[in-house]
Amino acid sequence: MLGPSSKSELIQAMLAARAKLDSLLGRIPRSTMALPGASHEWSVKDIVAHINSYERWLALGLALRRQKPPDSWIEDIPLDQFNHRLFLENRELPVDAVLQQSQDLWDHILQETQATPEADLFSEQSVQGVPNKFRPCDILKSESYGHYLDHVPALMSWLDKHQ
Repeated sequence: MLGPSSKSELIQAMLAARAKLDSLLGRIPRSTMALPGASHEWSVKDIVAHINSYERWLALGLALRRQKPPDSWIEDIPLDQFNHRLFLENRELPVDAVLQQSQDLWDHILQETQATPEADLFSEQSVQGVPNKFRPCDILKSESYGHYLDHVPALMSWLDKHQ
């Protein structure tokens, strides 16, 4: 499936995906968000913390601010191993802190996307120390709003099991 081809379409896609994520999270009691099992050993909080990490370093940092992420984000290791590392880094964070980080990151991503010229969002960019060129719109799709949608099935399943 093709992604948005204009800034307006990009922002609409971002808003729709975030609304879906927020709607699901709003239906899950906070008291259950730290319980394992939403996605294997991960809790709902762990899923949100995982998304936060990708948004912080790739969507906001790399795509919108053109900042090189930490070297650990560029290492050539299997994705499951990398995601497990993120899980271990974030698992002690409290639910309220993770949810607040999620909202704060979303606010920054939306504001900075709105402030970025359309041509910059849809043209290839490079950042020193990052091996590949990228289009910010593609990073936003894969590491922010599209990433929300990747985890919707697990969140819906969790919600179905705990209602």
